Amino acid sequence: FCVFKMDTTPESYLDLFPLEAIVYLTPDSENGKCHSPQDKVYVLGGLVDESIHKQLTLRRARQQCLQTARLPIREYMVKAPNSRNYHSETLAINQVFDVLSTYYETRNWPAALRAGVSSGKGYVLPDTAEQ
Repeated sequence: FCVFKMDTTPESYLDLFPLEAIVYLTPDSENGKCHSPQDKVYVLGGLVDESIHKQLTLRRARQQCLQTARLPIREYMVKAPNSRNYHSETLAINQVFDVLSTYYETRNWPAALRAGVSSGKGYVLPDTAEQ
């Protein structure tokens, strides 16, 4: 059982934490290896929008000289065949939080990705690909 403390503030994360501690999560990052959650401060939901703007969050992170990472979907999941040929690594904030909190508890990426990445995204774990 995990307890997460959340606080809101008008201050920017750039003013609250050292730059080297901040990791901006973006599906456009080439870095598919997230660090241990207790060692870093993750920026989730850097962009809240109905449409997907490719590279926007990555550009923002680079402008702020921040490390970037993405969830390791490509490393642990496979594209599931589907009628729309739809595959997306872009997740809602609550899905990203579910993945990270499950990983924090289990230290197991497949379990964490199973918890947060819905099959509607077009990705599944290899053991469920044939089902």
